[in-house]
Amino acid sequence: MPKMNNAAVILASACLAGLLALSARAAEPAGGGAETETAPIVAPAEPTVLPNAPKVGDTAPGAGAPAAADGTEGSPDWPCVQRKVLTITPAQIWDGPSIEGLKGWDDDDKIVELTAYLQSRRVPIEDAEKALKEYAEGLPAGERDQKLTLLFASVLSKINTDRSFVMGRVEQYQRRQHARAQELEREGQRLAEMNQPIPADEQLGPRDTKMTPEQQEYNWNARIFQERQQNLTVACEIPVLIEQRAYEIARLIRAQMSE
Repeated sequence: MPKMNNAAVILASACLAGLLALSARAAEPAGGGAETETAPIVAPAEPTVLPNAPKVGDTAPGAGAPAAADGTEGSPDWPCVQRKVLTITPAQIWDGPSIEGLKGWDDDDKIVELTAYLQSRRVPIEDAEKALKEYAEGLPAGERDQKLTLLFASVLSKINTDRSFVMGRVEQYQRRQHARAQELEREGQRLAEMNQPIPADEQLGPRDTKMTPEQQEYNWNARIFQERQQNLTVACEIPVLIEQRAYEIARLIRAQMSE
């Protein structure tokens, strides 16, 4: 698994924070109602695709893929090149004692505190290793492996919860991109009906006073779509960074164990 330096991790996390902020503006009410954006996710027929209009199908490379036997899941809303893997399993990153059925880490205040510290991607891996060593050295020899196994179970549970939240937000953002792409298709069709040219790619910038109001509206909406699509590409890297963090922490925990 390739490594990324901490600066890259923080930069990607900041990009995701911006993506989530954009997504939250159109999120459902605090009471937990259904989403208001209900436009069907259907790619336009090939003859109606207009010049420079984003194609809905292009925003979801894995659309319609069925569930796979290896724990991956196809989703029409999953926009990333990476396959959608629902959870990180212990077998992927851990060769220590089994954690199946293991519970009780919430009852250990030190493990809860250390879990939050270790799983944070803002914490350099060197600092995480130092905190782990201090924790392990403070444990009685006869309890060390048991406590460290419990710590790993806690970290993996927390990381999977956070990762699931991020993946859900990415899919939510993708649904909105589908709706925006479809609206751009409709705007482009209206321009064609009025015999007004579709603005070219190089015109997707500040409003051009030489354009008609309808062309300016298309220009502006297309620019917003493209900028948000770039954010989506960055966001697809976040689940990968989370998985990398899980692998690194598992390795560090395992190194502190006697068996």
